[in-house]
Amino acid sequence: MANGRSLDEVLESHARWREEESSGFRCILDRETLNEANLHAVNLETAIIRSSTFLDADLSGANLSRTLIDNADFERAILTGADLSGAQVSETQCSFCWFTGAIFSDAKLRNINFRKASMRDGRFQGVVIEGCKFMGAMLSTASFHHARIATSDFSECEFDNAQFYRAQIRVCRFVGASGASVNFSNSILKECVFSRSVFTGAKFHQTDLQGANFDRAVLNDADFREAQLNGADLCRAELRDVRFRGAKLFGADLRGADLTGARELTSAQLMQARTDDATILPNGARGPFRRNSGAERPVGV
Repeated sequence: MANGRSLDEVLESHARWREEESSGFRCILDRETLNEANLHAVNLETAIIRSSTFLDADLSGANLSRTLIDNADFERAILTGADLSGAQVSETQCSFCWFTGAIFSDAKLRNINFRKASMRDGRFQGVVIEGCKFMGAMLSTASFHHARIATSDFSECEFDNAQFYRAQIRVCRFVGASGASVNFSNSILKECVFSRSVFTGAKFHQTDLQGANFDRAVLNDADFREAQLNGADLCRAELRDVRFRGAKLFGADLRGADLTGARELTSAQLMQARTDDATILPNGARGPFRRNSGAERPVGV
């Protein structure tokens, strides 16, 4: 270590500091190199980590709650089951890391690269995420309840059974992302881009999607009941068997969309949206939708 003490001595001193013993000192890792270090279950709660590298290190089960981490590099590190609740992390490299089952509850994450990270079963309740890159990350069964997320990129991520209940997500990219049965209910997803995404069976019940872009997205069997879709771009989207009861569609662009079998749509809703001769209406007929045509009802209904 740069201060001449061993890592074990630094950790022992930090433990005494947390117990408010006079002989202890807070752990500050500044410009340290701990590549490939075995730090399994290490307790760095409330520590300060600056400009340090942990390439390929094992931090599985580590306690990093309430840590301050800035400009660190954890590329390919193992943080399975790590606790980062309440941590403040910024300008940090975490690509190809293993965060399976990690806890990020109430953490603040800014300008972090999580590209291709494995984050299955991650707990992100109440997290604040700004300017982060998750491209290609695996986020299946992750929980983002009440999360606040802005200007972040989730393109090509996997979200099977992920939960975003009451999350606030603004100006984020989900281009080419995929996930079955993802739950975005009661969330805000304003000005987000979901083009070419595949969210079959997703729940958008009472979700604010004003200005969202779903161009060429596959949303078959999704639930848009009471969703705010005013001004949303659904051009060429697959919307087969989708539920739309009470959804707001004023100015929504459904040109080229496939609405075959879409349920609970009314004539008034479709009259407020944009359709064209490439739109396939709920009854299987080609658009544009015309009032009193009955095309808002699927065949057999």
